[in-house]
Amino acid sequence: MVTDNNQRLAQIVTNLSAEDALRGLFHQHLEGNPLPSGRAISEIVKCSRAILFPGYFGPHKINRHTVHYHMGINVERLYELLVDQISAALCFQSADNEFHARPTVSSEQVVTLRVSAPEPQRAHCSPQQVQQQVQQLVDALKGEPVEEHIQGQQCLCCNEEIKDIAAQLALSYIESLEDIRAKLAADVRAAFNGDPAATCFGEVICCYPGIRAIGNYRIAHQLLKLGVPLIPRTITEMAHSETGIDIHPGATIGESFAIDHGTGVVIGETCIIGNNVKLYQGVTLGAKSIPTDDTGAVLNVPRHPILEDDVVVYANATVLGRITIGKGAVIGGNVWVTNDVPAGAKLVQRPAHA
Repeated sequence: MVTDNNQRLAQIVTNLSAEDALRGLFHQHLEGNPLPSGRAISEIVKCSRAILFPGYFGPHKINRHTVHYHMGINVERLYELLVDQISAALCFQSADNEFHARPTVSSEQVVTLRVSAPEPQRAHCSPQQVQQQVQQLVDALKGEPVEEHIQGQQCLCCNEEIKDIAAQLALSYIESLEDIRAKLAADVRAAFNGDPAATCFGEVICCYPGIRAIGNYRIAHQLLKLGVPLIPRTITEMAHSETGIDIHPGATIGESFAIDHGTGVVIGETCIIGNNVKLYQGVTLGAKSIPTDDTGAVLNVPRHPILEDDVVVYANATVLGRITIGKGAVIGGNVWVTNDVPAGAKLVQRPAHA
């Protein structure tokens, strides 16, 4: 009986380890190619928050005399974390999962890396130049046939070439923190001005889940624009778990954005949101349907709403499809919207008749 059980277990292990069964579900940890770390990405968010809102996050014993010192420590730590995690993400993106990936409309440039290539320039570059370097690596690989893919054998090694690219992306992100801080300052002001219960900006920064989620989104969106894979979605999903607010990093959101209460808010990947927009809890900005091609494969195309400036959407409203909610429009609570709404309109439920 024991022998029979052992044989069955051995067969189960063999079946579970079969390459065909693992395809698309197995990330092979080649030497020097770790999977991006959730703990390290969480630390990236914490360091970014400490830089964006010094004194509210990070070291508590900070004042105007020590802020430069603490800022330097956080920037240095953030740079080290980013280089390691972006390197891991680039190698992850080039592994077996690329054969199961679909094109995205989230980032300005989609990058797929597979094997080592010519060394990029080592000088500091702009984000656009960094993306050009990465694209040169991709272009160098075009035309190479892959007749039979052996899982894990086509991915990039986490070597100095990849670390150089990661370093440039890390620097570009850190340079953008000043702009991100300015946008978040406007978001904080919008939340404060829109909520009589808020006593001060500090309360909004420390306590409001909307600002937590928007902060993670703005960090993640910038990394996505730079072409960093995997990490941006991880960052927004961390905020989703923490606050119940789900913002895809690919969404485009303007200045002075406010989410009141927040739980249950969903903002899809291809949403475009203007300036001075306010959402309440439970709002969904989603897709009406999932488009497919002639073969039935899902297409990633613009499919989420456009909200122009000064729009307000009240609690539990559901806005679906590539429609436009015009400037200054108000969407009432618990309504279902699948058609364009003109500027300045108010869309509410029809009153019940006795």
